[in-house]
Amino acid sequence: MGKTSFSGYPNPFVSREEKLEKNYGMQYFKRMYHEWVDEEAGSGAYVSRNERYKRYREYAEGMQSVEQYKDLLGASGDSSYLNLNWEVVPMIPKFVDVIVGGLTNQEYKIKCTAIDQLSKDKRTEDRLKKLTAMELKEFHNEMAGLTGMPFDKGNDELPESNDELDLYMSLNYKQMTEIAMEEGIELTFYLNDWEEVKKRISRDLVVLNIAASKTDVENGKLTIRYVDPNNLVTSHSSRPDFKNIEHAGEIIYMSIHDLKRLAGDEFTEDEYMEIARSNGGKYGNPKNLGKGSNYYNSYELHEYDTYKVAVLDGLYKTVDDLHYEKKENKYGGYSINKKTKTYKEPKNSKQQRTKIKTSVENIYKGKWIVGTDYIFDYGLATNILRPKSNLSKAMLPYSIYAPNILNMNNKSLVERMIPFADQIQLCHLKIQHLMSKAKPKGSAIELGAIENVGKGDGGTFTPIEVQDIYQQTGNLYYRAQQDDGTPIQSMPIQELGGGIGGALQELIAIYQYNLQMLRDVTGINEARDASQPDKESLVGVQKMALLASNNATRWINQALLSITQNTAKSIALRVQDLVQYKGTYKGYVQAIGEYNMKAIEVSKDVTMADYGIMIEPLPDEEQKVLLEQNIQVSIQQGALRLEDAIMIRNVSNVKLANQLLILRRKKYAEEAAKAAQANAQSNAEQQQASTAAKAQADSQLKQMDSEIEMQKLQAEYQMKEEFAKAEHERKLQIMSLGGEIKAEHIRIAEDDSDLVRTKVK
Repeated sequence: MGKTSFSGYPNPFVSREEKLEKNYGMQYFKRMYHEWVDEEAGSGAYVSRNERYKRYREYAEGMQSVEQYKDLLGASGDSSYLNLNWEVVPMIPKFVDVIVGGLTNQEYKIKCTAIDQLSKDKRTEDRLKKLTAMELKEFHNEMAGLTGMPFDKGNDELPESNDELDLYMSLNYKQMTEIAMEEGIELTFYLNDWEEVKKRISRDLVVLNIAASKTDVENGKLTIRYVDPNNLVTSHSSRPDFKNIEHAGEIIYMSIHDLKRLAGDEFTEDEYMEIARSNGGKYGNPKNLGKGSNYYNSYELHEYDTYKVAVLDGLYKTVDDLHYEKKENKYGGYSINKKTKTYKEPKNSKQQRTKIKTSVENIYKGKWIVGTDYIFDYGLATNILRPKSNLSKAMLPYSIYAPNILNMNNKSLVERMIPFADQIQLCHLKIQHLMSKAKPKGSAIELGAIENVGKGDGGTFTPIEVQDIYQQTGNLYYRAQQDDGTPIQSMPIQELGGGIGGALQELIAIYQYNLQMLRDVTGINEARDASQPDKESLVGVQKMALLASNNATRWINQALLSITQNTAKSIALRVQDLVQYKGTYKGYVQAIGEYNMKAIEVSKDVTMADYGIMIEPLPDEEQKVLLEQNIQVSIQQGALRLEDAIMIRNVSNVKLANQLLILRRKKYAEEAAKAAQANAQSNAEQQQASTAAKAQADSQLKQMDSEIEMQKLQAEYQMKEEFAKAEHERKLQIMSLGGEIKAEHIRIAEDDSDLVRTKVK
């Protein structure tokens, strides 16, 4: 092992073979431990932190020591005379339960997206296919119309715009490997009771402001384990997610019996006894170790088997240089063989040889028994997490998050609440004390004035009788002067005040002030802590108050999602490696289906897909109500169809659901506009046809009028002609008749002339 020290750590530039030596690992873990714990002084960051964590957890459960309050009240000795109930007011537990309940009730969906180049190319290719099909849709429909047969199936399901295509790729597009990986992660979470782990993580975030989990492979089974921050040891980190740490581990306390179960034959019985002896007087162990042993059920039991020891179960990351030789063969090819750092090429070699050096991050594991020179289970870690995009990198299997971390320190919500919770507890005790000292109302009685008061029958009242008469009737009988005639100046009975007085109101005011300070420092207002809301407040005001409270603790929710996301990423990498564990592989095949498991296998062995894991919070009730309101308004406005509303409700992502709502409204509006345009065009055509018909009718009417007029003219002309002809004939007749008359006149005249001549004769 190299002699150079790097801040107490062994030289990281030595060979891999040297790093595999136990002495190297023991030096590393010793330094790792002593960065946190100063055993000689019994202090250090680890000890100080654990004391604080213990105190915060006691306050979170309402189980803090009451001795501190006795000291403040000056009742550190015998306090029985105070007659107080020292039980702690569970104010902090209430606030902790409210926040933890909100965290654990938050539902989310794990989304897996392949981000390697091959998967990206396939996604781009599939999108291009959809886009091409969209552009050819009209042509395909025309061909179907001409041929009378469907030319291309699925045209009806194609997006109709680029926006719809983008939304389709976000909502519906999933590669086979992505679906399989999502189901594999969900199965692993279920098998490891993640909901219970999540509750413990959520509580740690609220109480300690740090939480952690760890993934591993145990006997071919994927495991997710809760990690107690009280036992966690890490290198320094400036990031809240601890992704830049070089080592991490846990200090585990176990008996020698459990140690034997883990280490087995790595130590002899004498060494186990030596380990126990080195821990004498620690962790509740006896100081002196005997040599006795006995047998129980054929198993030898030793006195020291019950001794407790501390074990640092650690992991550290380091860069190893790997050396290879590229050697040509007689066929023109070459082979690559692994070599050591000290390897030298053979002299006078007939084949051309080339040295190759590459660097890779590795993780070493080991369990060091604290305070000893014993280490076991040391060596290169198996099942090292490596991102598929860069297999030379290694990842520690811990998922840690500490919000608002500064110099490896931060303040939890519980720590912020403690000063005000202490004041509330003191107020509570003082109110009890004040009430215990409160006296009822009484009277000051001047006996001389009520002595020997006459009854009127020669007898007298005793002072007690006068007092009873006063209390029962309100009448006061007394002597106005003493026996010597001196007048009595004061009232014989005067009422005295009692009760608590104004001190109670002062204490209640202080109590309420500190309660409000608890709400201010945590952001948990009355709308969220289940207090009675103001009846005068509007519903919208209450919702705004609840939203403000949720925003105040959103950083804790983000911490939980970060741990969940990193845990899921670790599981995704381990699921890809499952194919080498045949037993577990079969179990996963039965759970998520052979088709999906084959997809995982293909992605590992062929594509080496690298997956991006996203945690998508599912909508809460308020978000669901708001989305439903938008849907109902759209339906009432006639801007959305019922089938579109059903589709939108089935989208778990609220943001995408609203995008789909907008697109469906837009599409419906476009369809309505097209229908209106077609209707308008149809109406225009109908109107045009109506106008043409009217014009034609008018033309025909005019023609008929013209024909009628012509007929009228013709008839009139004919009538005139016939009249003229008749007139002419009449005239002719008249003329003819006139000629006949004239001829008759002439005849008559001739006859008359003949008659006259006859007479004359």
